[in-house]
Amino acid sequence: MLTVEEVNNTFAEKGLHIKLPLPNHFLVRSLDVLEKKDIPGGVGLLLNVRFVNDQGEEVSDLFLCDGQVEVKLKREIEELEIMTPLKSKLLPLRSKEGFESEAEAEAEAEAEAEDYLRGAISHLLQDKGYHLGEGGGVDLYFQRGEVGFFVSLAVRCDEKAIERAKGLVELRQKHGVDHEYGLIIPAFQESLGISLLAQERWMWRNQEYLSAHRIGVYAVDNVDPNRLYAFTIYPRERELRRFFIATAPQWSLVRERYVLSRGKRREAEEA
Repeated sequence: MLTVEEVNNTFAEKGLHIKLPLPNHFLVRSLDVLEKKDIPGGVGLLLNVRFVNDQGEEVSDLFLCDGQVEVKLKREIEELEIMTPLKSKLLPLRSKEGFESEAEAEAEAEAEAEDYLRGAISHLLQDKGYHLGEGGGVDLYFQRGEVGFFVSLAVRCDEKAIERAKGLVELRQKHGVDHEYGLIIPAFQESLGISLLAQERWMWRNQEYLSAHRIGVYAVDNVDPNRLYAFTIYPRERELRRFFIATAPQWSLVRERYVLSRGKRREAEEA
């Protein structure tokens, strides 16, 4: 475990000038970023920190911290190359990030997003040796040997999404723990009416429940359908697990790049 002072120094080395409001000698067992908000000249973070106090007790608490972010760090995020996904064949990229245009109605945007999710997860599973099968109660069902993969699609992280996730929990209770169960979502849903903050709050509220029931939440990159990110658990199948372990470190970079590009778009609109 690192001390609070070492954690603060690590932040500083990465160009993020925030400090945990704890004594420097406390030991930090874990640190999770629950919310992130851009502020003028820097960033605000809501952190869930698990630490050991002077009495040797393990304590978990929330801290709202803010500080400056070095411009150099932002440039590095924009310029850093993201690794090619571990797939034998790749789908073409999309020409846009959102799922709407002025000519499209809401229902058409939802249909476009759902088709995109369907294509991305189907291509990945078939690339890893699964074939499309027949399974009731889900949008897609794939099978590899005797192991099934039950897939539900959700274009927004909202109440409908949690109902679909609960449906997967019921299927797991019915079919057993030897199969995989996944909820597929777009990585960024602001064009569909769900802000990034609301999306991350949804994940924060439901992550423990979904992980406990072994329900995977897999987010498809809005531009590159070959990139999917695991938000709860990894699949057990070796090649699929290897794929998601490889994409996991990329998510923070992709998210930061999205936030930076969103900020630039807003500045251009206001100019």
